[in-house]
Amino acid sequence: MGIRKFFGVLKTRRSFARIERAWDGSVHKREIESERDLPPRPLTAEEENLLRWILEHGSEEARSFLPQIEGMKAVRSCICGCPTVELKVDEGAPLGDRNAHSPLCDFMGRTAKGELVGVMLFQGGGKLSCLEGYSLDGEAGPPDFGFPTIDSLKEFQTGNPA
Repeated sequence: MGIRKFFGVLKTRRSFARIERAWDGSVHKREIESERDLPPRPLTAEEENLLRWILEHGSEEARSFLPQIEGMKAVRSCICGCPTVELKVDEGAPLGDRNAHSPLCDFMGRTAKGELVGVMLFQGGGKLSCLEGYSLDGEAGPPDFGFPTIDSLKEFQTGNPA
């Protein structure tokens, strides 16, 4: 590694460390932490629309989970600033066609701010369990970022983040 590259990496690491320290001490992080202790809440309109779109545009297996959206609730599950939520399916909702705990769908798109993010939908035992948002380009991160806009979504393809 050349000297310029070394100092470039060092500068980037220091920059990320500074952002992380600021995030760790922020009021917003404490608000997010307290949300995790709240009882499950109804899905937001954004969460419900995104979840419905993902299931409708996923596999046939994914579509079998659509009835679970009715009455679904959510709880913030991560404190890093991402929009990830744990999903709570109504007791009487029918089970989806997959039983093993595994990712059901994986899409990518851009947030309203233009950040490149991925969104994965997990299920376990035939019930939707987690809607996870994550940064793909390192631009999205603390203080927080959102899920991708529906019009930007496409199926995730390894090696093609654009």
